[in-house]
Amino acid sequence: MTEFQYAGVAADGKPCQGAVRAASQEAARLRLIGQGITPVAIHSGQAQQAADAPAARGAGRLTRGEVLFFTREMGHLKKANMPLDRALAMLRETAVNDRVRAFVAEVEENVRGGKSLYQALLPRQADLGRRYLVLIRAGEASGALHAILKELTAQLEADDKLRNYVISSMLYPVILLVVAVLSLVILMVFVVPQFRDIFDSMGDALPYSTQLVLRISDFLRGHWIALLAALAALFLLLSHWAGTPDGRLKTHGALLDLPLLGRVVRNLQFAIYFRTLGTLLQRGVPLVDALRIGIDTLTNAALRADMEPLVAQVKAGGRLSAGFSTRYLGKSSAPQLIRVAEETGQLDETLLSLADRYEDEGRRTMGRLLTVVEPLIIIVLGIFVAFIIVSILSGVLSVNDMV
Repeated sequence: MTEFQYAGVAADGKPCQGAVRAASQEAARLRLIGQGITPVAIHSGQAQQAADAPAARGAGRLTRGEVLFFTREMGHLKKANMPLDRALAMLRETAVNDRVRAFVAEVEENVRGGKSLYQALLPRQADLGRRYLVLIRAGEASGALHAILKELTAQLEADDKLRNYVISSMLYPVILLVVAVLSLVILMVFVVPQFRDIFDSMGDALPYSTQLVLRISDFLRGHWIALLAALAALFLLLSHWAGTPDGRLKTHGALLDLPLLGRVVRNLQFAIYFRTLGTLLQRGVPLVDALRIGIDTLTNAALRADMEPLVAQVKAGGRLSAGFSTRYLGKSSAPQLIRVAEETGQLDETLLSLADRYEDEGRRTMGRLLTVVEPLIIIVLGIFVAFIIVSILSGVLSVNDMV
């Protein structure tokens, strides 16, 4: 569609001007007549098209922050009972960057063409997710789009908060591990060789620990290019293997079996899964569809494979609680709680409470994991550094004895 600038006479006889979107100039004229406006002049908005060109060039995948911005602002505008097309036009003017502006302009064009918001957003499912689109469709069908947008905003903020918590929690241990490895490399590559001239005259008379440290230092200095190439090749091979379906399944399964980290991953994944199920059921989405969408929120391949048979079981008439007796979920009390919820008709509330419980448990387990990992890295680093220092001192003392 093209935006046309027009000048005309309104039904009350007063002159008016503005813009209208249509497929052609004739279609624009007919649309204006249908609105009670007698067009006097209609021409394509070249200036507006030139202004929109940078936005079109900025189109691309939306970030989570940009999706949150769109959802939050749309929720505010719809809460004020603003028509959808006007809300999108206003949001396009206040977009945070060209990518969001292009996205909103695309949605606005689809809406002005007669599509619902759900249909207008459908081409962007890769950016928004199935859960987002299904809730938008439910909100439009129930006439409570502003409430759905508010709910989606809260969910996106909760997901971001959880993700940021995990990233910030793991940041310090990762930095500590990198510093520890670099410290050992610097000791072995730059510090230990300074004692080589002192120890060369000793030969085999040096203590075994000193000889071992010197050999490791010589190996690192002489083959560092080959070591880096080997590590890079190993990393690429493992990345390629982990990208295959079988490799991803085994890698994710091994991650879930780790003592503390596996529990963190399981709890946080189940928190998002149950929150999605509970929210969708609250909004009247059929159970089978909600289960399919819930599986899409699981990023761990092993958990997805564990939960996928649940859809077919429920579709065949089986009980939801029986389907939850899986490898990773069956040992918890979740199946029993869901069975009680099925009998009492409070399934959505129970699922949401389970989501809160798994998230809280995941945060507590993360705290325990960090309590163990951080001092463990420091202790291991201290042991290696102490071994190197003691080995060098032993060699120096041996030289003194020889003298």
